[in-house]
Amino acid sequence: MSFIIACENGKRKIAELLLQNNEVDVQYTDEKGRTALHYAAHRGYLDLVKTLVNAGATLDYEDHQGETPLYFAALQKQKQTFLFLLEQGANANINDLQGNSLLHVMAQTGQLELLQPLIDARMDVNGENNLAQTALLLAASARHTALARKLLEVGATVDHTDKQGNTALLLAVVNKNALLTDLLLEYGASVDHSNHQEERPLLVACYQGNKAMIFKLIEHGADIYGNNKDGLSPIWYACAHNQKDVIQLLLEKGLDVNYSRPVNGNEQYLYGYLDWVETNSNLSIDAQLNLQPQQAQGGESLLHLAVKNAHLSMVQLLLQRGAAINIQDESGNTALHYAAANGKKDIVNYLLEQQADPHIVNVKEQKAIDYANSKGFYEITALLIKHGSHAGSTRTVNTTQVTATTGNIDKKKALLDLKELLDAGILTQSEFDQEKAKVLSAS
Repeated sequence: MSFIIACENGKRKIAELLLQNNEVDVQYTDEKGRTALHYAAHRGYLDLVKTLVNAGATLDYEDHQGETPLYFAALQKQKQTFLFLLEQGANANINDLQGNSLLHVMAQTGQLELLQPLIDARMDVNGENNLAQTALLLAASARHTALARKLLEVGATVDHTDKQGNTALLLAVVNKNALLTDLLLEYGASVDHSNHQEERPLLVACYQGNKAMIFKLIEHGADIYGNNKDGLSPIWYACAHNQKDVIQLLLEKGLDVNYSRPVNGNEQYLYGYLDWVETNSNLSIDAQLNLQPQQAQGGESLLHLAVKNAHLSMVQLLLQRGAAINIQDESGNTALHYAAANGKKDIVNYLLEQQADPHIVNVKEQKAIDYANSKGFYEITALLIKHGSHAGSTRTVNTTQVTATTGNIDKKKALLDLKELLDAGILTQSEFDQEKAKVLSAS
């Protein structure tokens, strides 16, 4: 059995015998650059560690990763071995090839008891590894709240950022660690710091649907309007994902129920966006991200967004709180336009019950019924007809059509379209007769 294997397996008697007979070099290293002391410390064989040290083993010998026996003991939480090596004069101010110091190791592994000896050794509590992470950031990532508190007490910088721009608070929110979040806020952590993706703690909490965290951050003054790089803010995310409690809280905090995106005046994006609405069956916020929503959704209101994402309960909440039912975005579309284009009969019906105007046209002279027709949502078409809507003046559709050239109804075509709806069972005979009378009486 080789000397190193004997030490790794805790065979103290064999190791002592080899040493006594001068058959081995205590400084011998294996292919990884590790000595017998590395392995004994790694395993926590304190008596063997003492034997090797007494035999002249180098305390601070670094392996190919820049790790010493003391570092090995720390990684494996070998408390007694660690303290012995430290007492023997092992260098505590050493970093591995990733730049991690012993403080980083303690923070990652949650060894609060071994933190104080390193602090007493005057190690830099704000020292960074190669990723610009401090011990506090690693403690936050690993959910070690008590250790994070100790680091803060001895001067850790609360808003230090790593190479991705993350702070300890952002990492605490990511890990849903409410206690650590409270602690960091107590020490003055910036509630609105954004990382390099422009993600802020509040938006991350919204991603997670973590209502308790959301409320906590808002109570500490988090900016509800702050956008990430995709133009997404906590307001838009909460509305699009039907987080009614969050929207309710924001409204109570003073959010305008008709809050809308700014108008951008980009005609190219505007008409491209309208073409997209006409041809897509999914108008949700996830689908919109492919459109560069910060440019394509000028004037979009909370009500528009709730409808696009098919959240009837959110639509009801917004209207109950006074949202303007006929508000138009930059394209001229109302909530009713989007409900019809999305094929959401329940939302169309609710909006009509709440007196949504089915006659409003967008910048392309399209009504809600035009969207329903072009996409084949004939039940929605019937609902809109029932509420007095007819198709727009510039589109070929499947129901009543007003011609743009004469201003009169093309009665033959309109009657044929109505008959088609009757035959499909979309219109009742009574509804058909009413609409037929309207067509025949039109001038």
